Amino acid sequence: MFPRILTALSVVLVLSSLGLAQQSACKAADIPVGVISRNGDIFRGLAAEDFVGRIQKKAVTVKALAYDDGPRRVLIVADVNRKLSTDSRKAEDEMIKTLLSNARVGDTFAIMPARGPGQDMKFTEDHEAISQALGQTGEGKRGKDPGVLDTVMVGIEWFGPPQPGDAIVAIAADMEGNRKANARMVAKALHDSHIRMFGLALGPVETKSSVAGGFVTSTTSQGLAQAEPLVGEIVYDTGDEHFFPLTTNSGGLVLSVMNADPRRTYSMSDARLAQSVRQKARSISNMISTYYKVQVEPPRSPRPEDWSLTINEEIQKHSRPMYILYPHELGPC
Repeated sequence: MFPRILTALSVVLVLSSLGLAQQSACKAADIPVGVISRNGDIFRGLAAEDFVGRIQKKAVTVKALAYDDGPRRVLIVADVNRKLSTDSRKAEDEMIKTLLSNARVGDTFAIMPARGPGQDMKFTEDHEAISQALGQTGEGKRGKDPGVLDTVMVGIEWFGPPQPGDAIVAIAADMEGNRKANARMVAKALHDSHIRMFGLALGPVETKSSVAGGFVTSTTSQGLAQAEPLVGEIVYDTGDEHFFPLTTNSGGLVLSVMNADPRRTYSMSDARLAQSVRQKARSISNMISTYYKVQVEPPRSPRPEDWSLTINEEIQKHSRPMYILYPHELGPC
């Protein structure tokens, strides 16, 4: 009898030690959180106690907060589909120039063409090389005309071990025409690699769908859809269904730039439109460059959990409208 008791006790101790080891390995996670105004300006001066996190009805403790404006790695995925209009291609070129001109010391960029010719360029501080890559003719090294999501999946591998603030900017009309990748695959890869995805849309964007069960807040309900110059006059309920949730769930945002309204003519010879195009690219650049590094206690779960993060009501009462960008899945732990 006594040996059996010892054996049972040993099993309990082993299981307890495994549980303790798992708990000790479950460290607080650093989450990139952007708090922006209608114009895409970044709010400064917030404290940990100003944030309210929840998983279902349970509170998520925000343990610490720091402002992070360190160097970034940014991959630009550029849609070079031959079906794009001349004005869309001009807008795309202008946005790429703006992203590069808004870079800071230490920022590195990579670029990959999708759905058309051009050459890949891996992370470099050489802006001229990035600008020239899309102008190079001939088939790229990844095969013939991969789709936008196909290209994003390959680009995620380029980052290697995650670094704070890693981001992808997709400049595209839509996410269709992929050979291997789909939205669920990309959503999981972004989450696992701690990469935020942003978008500058050259076509209409659907704002009601979700990807991989992610938590989505519509830009329309937030009021961003009517904000100038951040998003534009209208975000339609038709158009690409994956662009918005992929970006939002990862902690980023997609802004409609061109061709969102079929009743409108989009011409880069229009000075106001050209200014809006550059402003939206600058807004995305600012969202990538600076954010709050929020330390939260992850859920004790073997899989990612949907969660919400808001600013407490007292702060919001005495401030301009705030919109929060953050990865909408937390964990696993």
